[in-house]
Amino acid sequence: MDYVKHEGIRWTIVHGEYEGVERHALDVLYNIVQPHVPYLMTLHSHATDKQSLSDYNLIVLGTVRSNAWIAELAEQGHIQPNPKAEGYAIKVFVSPLNPERQMIVIAGADGNGTLYGVNDFEHYYLDPNEDDLYEKKRNFTEPMPEYEASSAPAIPERGFWTWGHVIYDYRKYMDHMAKWKLNFITIWNDFAPINAKEVTDYAHTRGIKVIWSFSWSWGEDCDPNDPEELNKWTERVLDTYETQYAHLGGDGIYFQTFTETKEKHIGGKLIAEVVVDWVNHIAGKLLERHPELWLKFGIHATSIEENYPLLAKLDPRVNITWEDAGAFPYSYDANDNQSIAETMQYTANIGGLRGEQEDFGLVIKGGTFLNWFAFEHQKGVIVLGQASEALIDSLSGQKARPYKQWRHQQAYWMKNLHNLLDTLKVIVEQNPKRIAAEALVEHGLWERYMWFPAALCAESMWNPYESAEEIIRKVALAKEVHFA
Repeated sequence: MDYVKHEGIRWTIVHGEYEGVERHALDVLYNIVQPHVPYLMTLHSHATDKQSLSDYNLIVLGTVRSNAWIAELAEQGHIQPNPKAEGYAIKVFVSPLNPERQMIVIAGADGNGTLYGVNDFEHYYLDPNEDDLYEKKRNFTEPMPEYEASSAPAIPERGFWTWGHVIYDYRKYMDHMAKWKLNFITIWNDFAPINAKEVTDYAHTRGIKVIWSFSWSWGEDCDPNDPEELNKWTERVLDTYETQYAHLGGDGIYFQTFTETKEKHIGGKLIAEVVVDWVNHIAGKLLERHPELWLKFGIHATSIEENYPLLAKLDPRVNITWEDAGAFPYSYDANDNQSIAETMQYTANIGGLRGEQEDFGLVIKGGTFLNWFAFEHQKGVIVLGQASEALIDSLSGQKARPYKQWRHQQAYWMKNLHNLLDTLKVIVEQNPKRIAAEALVEHGLWERYMWFPAALCAESMWNPYESAEEIIRKVALAKEVHFA
């Protein structure tokens, strides 16, 4: 016997497949809705007869391929799915099954799109719909405002870059990345972590590709003009990849060489010229054995500058990921906008060096970074991202380095966000074959808090054509965002 009834206001979820990223999307949606309602939420498979659910308010989740309800709603013209990779469509409207009930459809183009639709539904529909001024709860207990949104990423590859030893909880780090529609992570280590396969597998359940990273001479004494050095490093790279990384199921390899310097010459030759030969040789040997591998070459513009045309000769199978190419968003300080016009022009110059074959990347800074004065290389294999809550707590206080860095940076992200948006638009308009944008978020306690500047960055990478004012407004209203 039911002592309490909730006729007319009861919601239920009709889902598609329960595996992979869609599984996580359903888990997230369930935990978004449950706190709003005074009853236990229930689920129904898309195989359920529609009329048996006509007295419910319905949330329909999945893709055209995974959920027959979504396919039928699209065929009947009730919704228009977004067909672009990782895109989604959301609609809140009168239920076609019962004019006295409502239906919410979250339709992804694929698993990632489904998850991103769920997260944006929370951030940009549910959160603003709560009346925080007068503390009136509205979501799912009162009629939901009609709403329709459709979105897909302007930049296909969006991620974070970090050293591995300053990820303290890899599961929460990845969960928070997925919350903001980020789909790859670059993790640098001196040695592959002992749990690297576990980390990779978990990331994939969140729709995140893992790019493992190691040195191709960065941070070590090296004479790249010496053929013996080149052969030594070629063998070392092949051995490192094949013994430490090839079996992990990762999605690519990122590397750096000898470009992190303000010097433009090495051994009497231009670094821009020498590094092309160095990378082409080593990458060529690696790609002979592993032709499917996505290689990402992290290059520092400080040693290249006006010699960038020489990079046109770099193997087009290798992504070029640019760092330190000018003012913010390339600068460590989000308040650095002294040479923004030159930065925009330089970005335009390097954005299409290899024409239609260009695989372009950049590292967005102005976030958190290592204390290099206290840095030492990893001396051996580590366990990645399984620190105790006590350690994470000790690093999370207002007097800790991450908090102080975020407090400074967030002020200037609000002031200079338009510079990031303009930079990303310049890149998109060069029309490279592939774009990968990633933010440096290391030792920033991202696993503890979804910091405002990082969320702004993620949303900017998704759609740089939205105004800075609108991105700031809507991200600030998302309840999961944390301000320093």
